[in-house]
Amino acid sequence: MKQLKILLAQLLIVASLLLPWSPAGAVENFKQFGVINSLSSSAFSIRNTEYRVAPGATLDSNDASRKRLSDFKRGDKIYFEGKLVNGVHFVDRIVYRTPVQS
Repeated sequence: MKQLKILLAQLLIVASLLLPWSPAGAVENFKQFGVINSLSSSAFSIRNTEYRVAPGATLDSNDASRKRLSDFKRGDKIYFEGKLVNGVHFVDRIVYRTPVQS
């Protein structure tokens, strides 16, 4: 019984030492461009991947009719940047430019 308690204590110590490394290793920056497939109040999807808009995200648009996420619609082409955290895409910046007529 004493050996079991010692083993459990050692396992707890090892686990507590490894915990701080997990979140730091799981963060990755990304930069993407694509056409919006679907849109909700706090997220959008492009190429069947869902991107959540992070609190405090910035939106840079040269079109007065597209100043908020709710102004966008399916088919809009956007550029966006953010972080991939534990498999979830959080968008920090969205850029929209009005398409040039050819």
